[in-house]
Amino acid sequence: MTDLQQFWETRYDSGHTPWDTGITPPEVKAFWAQGHMKPQGLALDLGCGTGTNTLFLARLGLRAIGVDIAYRALSRAQDRRLQAEPPVRDRLQFVLADVTQLPLWHAGIGYVLDVGCFHGVGLDARDDYAKGLINNVRPGGFYQLYAFDQRPAPNETDTPTLLGISQDEIVRLLTPAFRIVSAEQAMPAPFPCHWYLLQRQ
Repeated sequence: MTDLQQFWETRYDSGHTPWDTGITPPEVKAFWAQGHMKPQGLALDLGCGTGTNTLFLARLGLRAIGVDIAYRALSRAQDRRLQAEPPVRDRLQFVLADVTQLPLWHAGIGYVLDVGCFHGVGLDARDDYAKGLINNVRPGGFYQLYAFDQRPAPNETDTPTLLGISQDEIVRLLTPAFRIVSAEQAMPAPFPCHWYLLQRQ
């Protein structure tokens, strides 16, 4: 088990998981209510945790795959899958994997959701995360991201450390393969953050 896996397993063991609200964000619901695309085909939920949003996508009619690095989170997600009604259960799948090393290749995904995962990816792995997206999202497909804005991290060394992600970095990593449809300030919780919507060119 890697240090990163151990970190997230410990967080789920401790029960200190404030991000695991059990509620699909209204911004995600609004995307689908506004008819940006039909709820069909393949969807990917990156950093899916216990599967709240993956389940929401499957209930819309999508074939939804949730990816997370924490076994304990996926174990709970799998329990939710087994309790779902049969048509939804059949459209749900959960995969134990690092979001920077997706076990997918030219998957033709129509919609990718990331609620608070990308901003936690280390700076040295963000290019790999971006390559996985670009490789797997079909032309015209959408990527919806919730992320903390970039800010200095407190540390005890002279080397500055940054947390979160800036819009400039998103542009650098994902354009011109994607175009930014919208970037909207979200309610700080607990830090300044944005909702981004991008579309594959």
